[in-house]
Amino acid sequence: MQAMKARQLLVLALVVGVLGVSASLTLEQSPFKLRPLKTFYVVAYFWGYVFYDETFNEVPYIVVNRGDEVVINLIPASVIIRDPGLSARERTYVEYENRTHRSGVGELPPGDPRISLELVKAHEEGFSDHGFFIEGYNKGTYTCSRCGGGHNVRNSLQQVLQEASAAIGTIRLVADKPGSYTVYCIIYCGYGHPYLRVENAFIVL
Repeated sequence: MQAMKARQLLVLALVVGVLGVSASLTLEQSPFKLRPLKTFYVVAYFWGYVFYDETFNEVPYIVVNRGDEVVINLIPASVIIRDPGLSARERTYVEYENRTHRSGVGELPPGDPRISLELVKAHEEGFSDHGFFIEGYNKGTYTCSRCGGGHNVRNSLQQVLQEASAAIGTIRLVADKPGSYTVYCIIYCGYGHPYLRVENAFIVL
């Protein structure tokens, strides 16, 4: 009986000791820290990224705090179709590809008619998927457009998540290195592939 009580006291002392050591560590060092979870959505299109926060509001960059656990969902623009009045080809990507026309790509300035030619060529050659890689963290993922369940009309990112989840790539990491990091595509996606790159897009405060 005394031996059992001694063992129980020893276990209790070990638990108290571990908790004491944990309390003396910083939040980043403590193994018992409950990390805040930050979720983001990135739509990849020809040829750019659009960033959204967890409530699907567009944001210019992904910004998190050191120690946050971060989930980034990469969505191919091809699975987002908003206007059922257009043909499948026309309504696929149209909202996002307009950004390419407005901003230009590579050596092609905004409004250059060659942009349309390169977009059509990329579609015809089947380069519908894109990648997303975070320099400095060496984390990446890619989309699978053909896994998205066909050209169904989806009017919101929430609907895409429900109906085309197989098309979405995901990165999960702990933001343990403060700084500003570049993101870029890791899958060849036609003419604009070398330009599918955003400096200082992932920021850890």
